[in-house]
Amino acid sequence: MAEVLQVEFARPLDADPRRSYTLPSRYYTDPEIFELEREKIFYRSWMYLCHVSEVARPGDYLAGSILDQDVFVVRDRSDQLRGYYNVCQHRAHRLVEGSGTFRAAITCPYHAWAYGLDGQLRTARNSDGVEGFDKSQFSLRPVRVEVMCNLVFVNLDNEAASLASQAPNLEADICRELPYWKDLTLTESYDFGGRAMDAGWKVVIDNYLECYHCEVAHPQFCDIISMPAYENTIDGITARQKGWDVCHDNSAYHLARDARMPHSLFWYVWPTTTINVMPGDGDLLITSAVPVNHLATRFTNYRFSPDGTPDRKDRRNYLENVLGTEDMLRCESVQRGLFSRGYDQGRFIVDSEDSGVGEHVVHHFHRMVRDALDDQGSEPNRSL
Repeated sequence: MAEVLQVEFARPLDADPRRSYTLPSRYYTDPEIFELEREKIFYRSWMYLCHVSEVARPGDYLAGSILDQDVFVVRDRSDQLRGYYNVCQHRAHRLVEGSGTFRAAITCPYHAWAYGLDGQLRTARNSDGVEGFDKSQFSLRPVRVEVMCNLVFVNLDNEAASLASQAPNLEADICRELPYWKDLTLTESYDFGGRAMDAGWKVVIDNYLECYHCEVAHPQFCDIISMPAYENTIDGITARQKGWDVCHDNSAYHLARDARMPHSLFWYVWPTTTINVMPGDGDLLITSAVPVNHLATRFTNYRFSPDGTPDRKDRRNYLENVLGTEDMLRCESVQRGLFSRGYDQGRFIVDSEDSGVGEHVVHHFHRMVRDALDDQGSEPNRSL
């Protein structure tokens, strides 16, 4: 596999979205490109792992993964969150599963090597008789951890810029738009039974980042959220869509006139995390789009409520069985179409105001993907 991507662009992915064409279809169909994405995007980016309430007390831990790399976070005795690769330094057994609390040490279930919460090897059974055995050589490998609005992100790249510096306004924006954010608690997580969408992760994110398709593909969504007042803006490695005007008498789900949240808000965090709030009770849904391979994506959803109440059945039904199905059908059709010999590059539809129904954010996403993979490109890596 080449370490630097060389793809010929028949038409330019221009810096100006009004003159630009899309990424060539090979970016969506070539498994070698996905392997480059694994190394140059997913292993170098901030990925959502959990909420601080899931690791609230000293000793609490939670395991997760970034593609094929198992990791876990733990709160140490000084109340600091630490992250590590989830692998024993003896013979590579996984250290922990799921979540729980370490009472004394992080102990491998295979040969009982034990580590402190600081990652230092404490004991290795029968190692006293091993010539030159040095415990300091076998500390757990650290993973970077950053918390934003009580959301815990991890990054495998020790040289990556901080999440706060790459998304300079995200925390303030969430705090302003969701003044009750400190009251949000995790009420459920689900992954649709592990079912995968037959579309690659970039097709999924392309679809998420624009509402040009909404009036055609999502009639009930546009019945509850007015498109003329819809906004779609960019900030660092994030983007935000906001639906200012909502209709209480709509065909999607019941919306009380005194609802806590009178707008819709959808934040995107590079590369595959979305933070979503629909009009209504103020519930927040974080979705992690997890690539299975270059042609399939799974989704893990984390629902947070400001008052601990379960999701409304009518809204849950709309989001999962109507809106979600509408998006799935479009994304899977696009993924099939990208293999067509009759297609290579499209054109972005962008208006002069960069309105909420344009594709300027998709254009920035394409540029970010291209620049992350093409180290020899004519322009330096740039943020979304």
